[in-house]
Amino acid sequence: MRKDMPASSAQSVSARRFRAAARKVRELAIVGRSLASTRHPVMAQIVPMRRCNLSCTYCNEYDEVSKPVPLDEMFRRIDHLGRLGTSIITISGGEPLLHPELDDIIRRIRANGALTGMITNGYLLIPERIQRLNRAGLDHMQISIDNVQPDEVSKKSLRVLDRKLQMLAEHADFHVNINSVVGGGIKNPNDALVIGRRALELGFTSTIGIIHDG
Repeated sequence: MRKDMPASSAQSVSARRFRAAARKVRELAIVGRSLASTRHPVMAQIVPMRRCNLSCTYCNEYDEVSKPVPLDEMFRRIDHLGRLGTSIITISGGEPLLHPELDDIIRRIRANGALTGMITNGYLLIPERIQRLNRAGLDHMQISIDNVQPDEVSKKSLRVLDRKLQMLAEHADFHVNINSVVGGGIKNPNDALVIGRRALELGFTSTIGIIHDG
């Protein structure tokens, strides 16, 4: 912690570190419990919103018209996964941040004793929204960034999203992973190295997803 940092800022950083450590302890406990038995699902994905604000050419997991899945239906699905003993529930899409009751969905997953993850393109993130995700109890976020400069294949570029990553580095209590797609028409696979280095600079992890061409 810098010596010239104001006391209020230092306290804020310390509080974030404490919350992140507490989440890590919870994560390790849940993962350890899940590995101790094979009589339950380890991981499941749920899709509360098929609609997306982007249309990447390699992706078929979206549309432009679907309405949000009603909250009571999402609760029913989450509770069923909870009864099965599911350890990790990841919210996918579409774009989950378009669901108006996403925070309630996250809280319901946590109430069922599971780790809560989310896959997002990151476009809709602002500091206040990140703070709401903190309060809801999100454990893990994966952001998809496929190239350094946006093109006709993917708009999920480092140039567009780097400011969002800086916001996450400043405000997020949850773990952040940056995933880059290689294949599927992505023109410059070496961009994944640039993106990975930037992720590490900001304290995140980095992964690569490979899509077969044809």
